[in-house]
Amino acid sequence: MIDPKYLKDLTPPQKLLDQCHQVLLADPEEPMWRMKRWARKHCQSFVWAELVDTSDVSYEYDSVTAFYFGTESDKLMFMMKYKH
Repeated sequence: MIDPKYLKDLTPPQKLLDQCHQVLLADPEEPMWRMKRWARKHCQSFVWAELVDTSDVSYEYDSVTAFYFGTESDKLMFMMKYKH
């Protein structure tokens, strides 16, 4: 397993992520790796994706994935594919 301190170094700056268009998916049916691969292939402005474990704080969801895009058109295309 990768040491979390190294993952922090790979995360884009919060200032950049705040400027992006975000898509949140709660307990997605698709595996994270498959959605990221699709986003890289079809969305030129794909910036970042992260999985947050919410099982300790939420009675409803176990995890939430966040995908960040530079353009709204890529965000909408991704939502049409994965947000049901």
